[in-house]
Amino acid sequence: MRQLRSAQRKGSAKPLKDWQLCNGPSKLCQALAINKSFDQKDLAHDTAVWMEPSSEAPGEQALVTAARIGVSYGGEWAQKPLRFYIRGNKCVSVVDKKVEREQATAE
Repeated sequence: MRQLRSAQRKGSAKPLKDWQLCNGPSKLCQALAINKSFDQKDLAHDTAVWMEPSSEAPGEQALVTAARIGVSYGGEWAQKPLRFYIRGNKCVSVVDKKVEREQATAE
């Protein structure tokens, strides 16, 4: 992972910390060598993809559901709650503090 991510960086860049390897969708794709050949793949059933459940699943209260970021071109879909992340996880690239407050008061 570190080699794949480092190959995408400029030579003068500081070494990556562990939490920086996959903190964002593009970085995750670089770290796991996910390219356009995976487009249209069914991640749940395709044999080219291997996924395992975590032994430490977060509780429902830790899951944040927010609008995606950087997709303003998506029209009405840009504001749909299609982004999910674990509250407080330092690997999350951008947190939505407003949504986190709203969801915390709703619990």
